[in-house]
Amino acid sequence: MSVPRVLLVPTHRTGLANAVAAAAAEVLAKRGMQVRYHHLGPLSPVASWDRWEGTAFIDPAIYSEEALLGLYDVATRGADVSLLSASTGLLDQREGVTWLPKDVARLLDCPVVVLVDCRGWGTGIRLVTAGLRSHLSGLNLAGAVLTGVADREHLELLRAVFAEEGVPVAGCLFAGDGPDWDVTSPGAWGLPLDPDLLEAVARQVDLGGLVALAGQRGFLSSQSWLNDRGIDGPLIAVAGGSGFTPWSRDSIEVLRAAGAQVRRLDLVEDRSLPAGASGLVLAGTLWPAALADIAMNTALLDAIRAGIEGGLPTIALGGGSLLLLDKVQDTLGRTSDLAGVVPVRGEIVWEMEEPLHVGVTARQDNLLLAKGETLTGWMLTDAEVIDPGGRWETPLLVREAGGTGEQGEGVCTDSLLSSRVLMHLAGVSGMAPRFVRRCAEFARSG
Repeated sequence: MSVPRVLLVPTHRTGLANAVAAAAAEVLAKRGMQVRYHHLGPLSPVASWDRWEGTAFIDPAIYSEEALLGLYDVATRGADVSLLSASTGLLDQREGVTWLPKDVARLLDCPVVVLVDCRGWGTGIRLVTAGLRSHLSGLNLAGAVLTGVADREHLELLRAVFAEEGVPVAGCLFAGDGPDWDVTSPGAWGLPLDPDLLEAVARQVDLGGLVALAGQRGFLSSQSWLNDRGIDGPLIAVAGGSGFTPWSRDSIEVLRAAGAQVRRLDLVEDRSLPAGASGLVLAGTLWPAALADIAMNTALLDAIRAGIEGGLPTIALGGGSLLLLDKVQDTLGRTSDLAGVVPVRGEIVWEMEEPLHVGVTARQDNLLLAKGETLTGWMLTDAEVIDPGGRWETPLLVREAGGTGEQGEGVCTDSLLSSRVLMHLAGVSGMAPRFVRRCAEFARSG
């Protein structure tokens, strides 16, 4: 696995590395290159991408290193270049996880281009470069993008310092000319990206040089466990499209590797489930602005309810779990009638700026996990849902990072698992095969 790859990462928290990576991917794609993009860690709702039918990220907290390498391999097959970016600093640790961005760079044998906030710095910025070098033993600090540069004189001063430290300058973003350190990462509603952002990055960042730096990557062994084996398998509909971003693009590849055929289900445009569907996945981020449009698609909501009531194996995670409620109130106070599978109301309190990692334990056997199995999941939307009680079982126990207690989470039946927590299908070995087998049984029974 020798695809050229480079990690764009800031010295400290900012959305700027994501903005530069997004713009670079767009410009390079327009130049005819096949580009793949990954974010380190799940993306929050304000930055959920739907460009590739699902958010693209890697996160060592939610699956094994072996799984990460396999997921990255399948996502970058056929690519000319792979761009990765992070919101947190190269040496910063996020709450709820133990890895640092530099750990991912080491695992992927990936060159690092660091974004440096140069506002107010003079020659003393060598403290930053020297500090990075001392903490990046064994990593390739391949270059830097300087940001917040005041003028040409300031640039030449900084460039000389970085040259003395042996760090090539791959770009310079002048203050007031294009994205800055306090920029909001591009969101799903910002695609295609703003022309001014594209122009500023294309003019001030040496994209050809960035691709050349990506060529300094190491060699990774090819992975084979994610080969598509679903040509004759059960058909599973996976929700996506405008208004709903699938939770993880590569989880779809995990389904295919487990033997499933996958068909996209547009929650706004489609009026029914695909013919012959033997499983349903509603997992991802629900765009509050599109909630009313989804609610108006009563034909599809009725079909989803009828399918679930008829035993259709269904996983509903994150925003997908809200779609199954009777009514949901969004952050603006608007209430929408939804599928009504779970006869309670819900309220979206707010969209989290950062994903919340949580520990998950299965209280009982369910569509994804056997009783007692554990994994790390994540939450993107803070939503309050009334406990439906009655015939509904509570399938999961959830523990926040640093917390001492566990809380019951979600609802389930023999053929349904619904939870506000998102879980990657590579989180535990056997998750996806367990679900696909159940879908195959449903297909045979029909």
